[in-house]
Amino acid sequence: MSEPFLKIMNFAVNDLSRNYIKMTRDRDDTKEIIGEVLEKVSLLLAPYAPYITEHIYRNFSKQSVHLSEWPKADKKKIDKKLEENFQNTLRVIEKGLAERDKVQIGLRWPLKSADISTNSVLNKEIIDIIKQQLNVKEIKLSRGEEKIILNTKTTPELEAEGYARELSRQVQAFRKKLGLKKENSVETYIITDDKFKKILENQKDFLRERTNSKKIEFVTTSKERFKNIIQFTIKDKKGDIAVVY
Repeated sequence: MSEPFLKIMNFAVNDLSRNYIKMTRDRDDTKEIIGEVLEKVSLLLAPYAPYITEHIYRNFSKQSVHLSEWPKADKKKIDKKLEENFQNTLRVIEKGLAERDKVQIGLRWPLKSADISTNSVLNKEIIDIIKQQLNVKEIKLSRGEEKIILNTKTTPELEAEGYARELSRQVQAFRKKLGLKKENSVETYIITDDKFKKILENQKDFLRERTNSKKIEFVTTSKERFKNIIQFTIKDKKGDIAVVY
């Protein structure tokens, strides 16, 4: 395979799909940016994959991808220093995720802190990205050979947030199964035992926002017979999720 082709694929698979989309999934402008990127990538890949790029490009133009002009680089927007800093950031994130794998703590379960030793320059914006991607509350920096030590000691507050994150994922999966879109507001009922209800009580606002629920209730018993209901299991906690729309 040619070097230009490999560079384009590396950008599409790693930079765009595995990194950018993952980091910006909650932003409002992500869809527009991804659309622009796919349009430009279709043009660049047209000589290598003429049929699939033609199919993709039809979403952006009535003209054939093979009759369209190639995109031109805006050299004023090229920032080599930023690219270098972000490569360092990605390397730190990858090491942090590897450490999470070692201790077998899922990414949805927040950690108190991470001690990061590195010779790279990490500004506040980069540190915030690392915190978000590793799901840690605090970053402690030191200079030296690059390594990461995670503080895996949990607290009731961190544990409650972890349960809420996993529960919100299961609610979102159920919404998707029901054919609901992100903008569809619903009422969500979590039917579980009193012990788990108390754990979740302080996470109500978080769950309401994450699941686009205009109303969310935790109940231990329910006389109402819900049309849309599904069981959930999170570690040793069990119950039912009911969605009304």
